[in-house]
Amino acid sequence: MNNKGEKSVLADKIHELNKQVLAKEEELAVLKKTRAYLPQSKAQRFQFIEDHSSEFTVEKMCSILEVSRSGFYKWRSAEVSPQAKRKALLLKRVAYLFEANHGQYGSPKITLLLREEGYIISERTVGKYMRELGLRASYNKQVDKLAEDHS
Repeated sequence: MNNKGEKSVLADKIHELNKQVLAKEEELAVLKKTRAYLPQSKAQRFQFIEDHSSEFTVEKMCSILEVSRSGFYKWRSAEVSPQAKRKALLLKRVAYLFEANHGQYGSPKITLLLREEGYIISERTVGKYMRELGLRASYNKQVDKLAEDHS
């Protein structure tokens, strides 16, 4: 009987250790995928959790990414603010106007076009949006050379 009792205790310990190993393996898998997200904003970390919730538990990812579960669920159920909607619309318009003009218009000209469309926006904001989108106006160097030659 003593032998059976010892086997049962050992089996329980092995089972518990196996559970701990599986939990650590899952934690390691989450960490490998989240390495790039740790210095990011909370919204980006929440988006990662949303994107990978079918692979890992929300509780585990929140713990590893150092965010609260309640914060994640609040973020997930939050409505988009009017400012965020306006910014998303303006980002689309800036990108469209930039591409429609073959990447040659910078923030001053795009600001003018947006104002003609009825938007109230500063040149500085357009410049920030262009940087955020990775857009940079290009110009024709040959035209500049011709202008210098004629002066």
